[in-house]
Amino acid sequence: MNVPYRNYLASRSDLEVRVSEVESRASGLAVGRLEVWPPESARGQDVMSLIEASGLDVVIVRAGAEDIELAAALGTEAYISWQADTLLYFTIAAESLSAGSEPDALVPMVSGDESDANALVGRIFADYRNHYSANPALSRLNVVAAYQDWTRAVLGTDTSAVFKSLGTSGAPAGLCVMDISDESFDEILLAGIVPEERGHGSYPRMLHAVGARAQAANKESVVISTQAANLGVIRAWCRLGFLPTVAVNTIHVVRRDIHQAS
Repeated sequence: MNVPYRNYLASRSDLEVRVSEVESRASGLAVGRLEVWPPESARGQDVMSLIEASGLDVVIVRAGAEDIELAAALGTEAYISWQADTLLYFTIAAESLSAGSEPDALVPMVSGDESDANALVGRIFADYRNHYSANPALSRLNVVAAYQDWTRAVLGTDTSAVFKSLGTSGAPAGLCVMDISDESFDEILLAGIVPEERGHGSYPRMLHAVGARAQAANKESVVISTQAANLGVIRAWCRLGFLPTVAVNTIHVVRRDIHQAS
């Protein structure tokens, strides 16, 4: 559930705290999201004023990693803040990624495939840790359940695509959720391989197929992102030719009474 890459391609003037229904349901708290881009687009006190006006329990702020002072500027008597992680975005030309692709490696998932999607997400992300782990107030949030909820929500929509990835044996090997709404690129929002298929080439096979799909749709590139600590998958992307493009800090701003009670 990262911020769409297209939001970082142009200057934004519409700073707004948006309620995150998926994260609110999963945590039992009122959770919102705020994008601060480009890095020089707002001062800390302006961002804090928006957060206080929202009245939310937790606001997850995504801001350019160049703004290293922002996290410290967001604490007040009512709120505490800290940097939870750094998110890195990578891109590759669709034509380059499509090399060596196999046309039957991806199977579209649509409305009615919710059960299969739930099962794959559960197996792939059972032990996954992300920025929620940095926040005691979000300790009750089940990352797998949140990803399942989000994946079900985008099945069958016009702006997203969900695929089941097949291994060389023809059995389900992984899952890929994509934002396909931009005319020039496809963005991989969630992707992974089931445990028994890891280390056997299923992951690059899936990404090559994503590249072929993007090229067939006349897209120029493919985008993907992850936390900076996920070095294993970053090395895999580098071997395929992905290049880093944007670095974004994730800052959690939490009401002090919520933080103290957690």
